[in-house]
Amino acid sequence: MKMNYFWAFLLAIVLFSCDDTTDTLGLSMMPDTDNIALGAQTFDVTTETMLAGPVYAKTSMGYLGKYTDPQFGSFEADFLTQLTCTDQFEFPVKRMVPVDPSASEKTFEATSASINFYYTSYFGDSLNTCKLSVYELNKDLVKQNQSNYYTNIDPTQYYDSANGLIAKKAYSAVDLSISESIRNGSTFFPVVSVNFPLAKANQFIKLFQTSKAEGKNFKDEFAKAFKGIYVKCDHGDGTVLSIDQVHLNISFKVYAVDSLGNVIKRTQTGYTNVDSTYITTATFGSTKEVIQANRFTNDQTLEELALIKDYTLIKSPAGLFTKVNLPVGEMANKLKNDTLNSVKLSFNAYNKSEVSKFGMSAPKTLLLVRAKDMNKFFEDNLLIDNITSFLANYSSASNQYTFSNITRLITTSMNENKSAGSVPADFKEEMVLVPVTVTYDSSNNLISIRHDLKPGYIKLKGGKDNKLKLEVIYSSLSK
Repeated sequence: MKMNYFWAFLLAIVLFSCDDTTDTLGLSMMPDTDNIALGAQTFDVTTETMLAGPVYAKTSMGYLGKYTDPQFGSFEADFLTQLTCTDQFEFPVKRMVPVDPSASEKTFEATSASINFYYTSYFGDSLNTCKLSVYELNKDLVKQNQSNYYTNIDPTQYYDSANGLIAKKAYSAVDLSISESIRNGSTFFPVVSVNFPLAKANQFIKLFQTSKAEGKNFKDEFAKAFKGIYVKCDHGDGTVLSIDQVHLNISFKVYAVDSLGNVIKRTQTGYTNVDSTYITTATFGSTKEVIQANRFTNDQTLEELALIKDYTLIKSPAGLFTKVNLPVGEMANKLKNDTLNSVKLSFNAYNKSEVSKFGMSAPKTLLLVRAKDMNKFFEDNLLIDNITSFLANYSSASNQYTFSNITRLITTSMNENKSAGSVPADFKEEMVLVPVTVTYDSSNNLISIRHDLKPGYIKLKGGKDNKLKLEVIYSSLSK
C-alpha cells in the first residue's frame, strides 16, 4: 500500500469523523485505498452585511428602553402584551369584605391595584432616569395573525394615544431606595410597579360576579373586557430592560376564616366580637399562551453600515446579519469527479475597540441557515439538521466562529440545483449568519433556537472586497 495515501486517508477520517456521512459527488462507493488520493483546495466566499429587518420574536420576554450607540446609532424597544388568568380563577367573593355588609346586594372594591414589570437583567446605565407610559389596548392581538410576532408591529393600530393612557412611571434599572443588602439577596427580583386605576380593577371584580351568575367562563370574559397593554419608554436614553414577567395585581380585603369556614374573631385587647380581616391579591399575568409582541426600531445608521465593503457586521437585536455566498456551482464543476470529505468555513472577528461606556458583547452563538429558509426556521421553531442549518459558538481563544463540516450542505445544494446534468458554474447558495439564543433541557438536548434579542455585535473579516476561504478536503482516484 502507498503509505502516504494511507496516512492521509486515516487523518481525514480522524479529523472529520464528526459527520456521520461521506458525501459523494462523482463516486458512488469508496474504492481500495491504494487507488485513493486526498487533496485540499480552497474556494473564495463572498460575504456582505445585510439589514436584518423585522425578525420573528415569539417570546414571553418584553424589552423596554432606548439606547444610542456611537457606532450603531439609536435603538428603541417597546412591547404589547395580553394578560390572562387560570381557567379555574375565582375572586373569593364569599370571603371578600363588601363595601356595605348590610346591603342586600353585596358589592366589592379593590384596596389597591398595580401593574408590575419584573426584570432580571438590563443593558446600559443602571442609574439612568427613565419614564414609561402604559396604555390599554382597544383591539385584540389576534393569535392567528403571525405578523404580531414580528418586531415591526405597529402599536398605533392597537391603542388610543389620546384616551388609552393608564399610568406613567419614572424609574431606573437599579433602585437606590432599596438597600444594597436586599438588592443583592438571592430572593430579590427587581420590579417597576405602576398604579392601575381602581375603577377598572373594580370592574373586573364585578365582571367576575356577573360571569359567575350567568354561567360564563370568566377567563374568556376578562380577555374580551381587557385586551392588554402597550408599554413604551417616553424619556431616558441609555437603558434597556429585559422584562421577564408582567403582572396585574388586584388587592382586596377578605375575612379570615378557620378550617371550617367560620370567620375568626379578633381576640386582641380593645376588640369585642369584631371580624378578623386581611388583604390578599389576585394576579393576572403575561404567559406563553398569550401574545407578547416586541417592537424594535433603529435609525438610519444601520443602513449606512450595511454598505461597507471592507468587513461585515452582526448586530442584535433585529439589526444587522451577514450574508454568505457559497460558490456551490464552481465547486461542483471543479470537483465533479471527486468525493467531498470535509468542507470547513470559519469567520474571524476583529478585536473590539469599545467606544461606549457600556459595550455590547459578541453574540455567543451564530446560526448559519439558508436565506430562503430563515423566516420559516424561526416561525416553525425548527432545530438545526446539520444539512441546511448549523450552529457555531464564539471562541474567545481564536476570536472566531467555526463551522467545521458543512459538506452535506454543499452536496445537498448541488443535487437540488443540477440542470442538464451539471450545476451552473455561477450558482451560489445564499446563507445567512444570525445571532441566536439556544435552550437545552435537563439532559442537554437542544430544544429551542430563537433570535438573540439582547444588544450585542461582532465585526467579522470579509466583505465584498475581502473574500473568505472555504477549506475543502476531497478524495479522488489516483492515476
